[in-house]
Amino acid sequence: MKKLVCLGLCLILSGCTSTPVAKNDAERKVNVNVIEVSASTIDEIEEMSIKDVEDTKAKLERERDALSEEITDFDVYTKNVDKVKAYYDDALKQTELLSVRLREYAYKYAELIMNEDVSYKVKYKDLSGIYEYIYEDDKTVKNMYDIYYDGIIKDAYDTEDYDVWSDASSDAYDDWSNCLSDIYDVWSDMQSDIYEFQSDLRSEVYDHDDERAQKKMDKFKKSILRMKEDAND
Repeated sequence: MKKLVCLGLCLILSGCTSTPVAKNDAERKVNVNVIEVSASTIDEIEEMSIKDVEDTKAKLERERDALSEEITDFDVYTKNVDKVKAYYDDALKQTELLSVRLREYAYKYAELIMNEDVSYKVKYKDLSGIYEYIYEDDKTVKNMYDIYYDGIIKDAYDTEDYDVWSDASSDAYDDWSNCLSDIYDVWSDMQSDIYEFQSDLRSEVYDHDDERAQKKMDKFKKSILRMKEDAND
């Protein structure tokens, strides 16, 4: 399976900055009882996962751009800090939801391979593709930092009261840094979970142990369904 150009992190991170989004749009409700991937081939899973990541990235970029067009100077920024923070919250939530969906793609990918009528050797080789599409990082995370902290706020240093400027600058950096850190944590956890799932499953396939392989599948599926239930609260 080709790499899903895991715009991932940055995909989402790149954006931390945009207009608030209606809750129903940002927090897409999910069916917590099933793995919601209807693909019947590996190629379909690849196409679906790539589109999902790209659509999420595009949405966050649109929202970021709209907000940056609205907030053009220090005064406007200080009056609309809540909008920036709302975007950070939304970016984190969308990252969490996407990370769950990527786990679903990984599960379905493994399920299709395990159901194939091929040798253990072929299954072992093919399972190595589960993690490939999720690993690579893009480097657009600085975008929000550049627009506000190192842009609008920095430019106001010589024109604003120092105490006001200093507070705004510190808060802006903290908000950006916290968002970045939280999103990295979500993405890192997702990568670790998928890598561990792939590694454990391949080990059982290597040992020709179908029963233990199924237990690994069931365990991963249960963890995904729990995450979906939490995300749907």
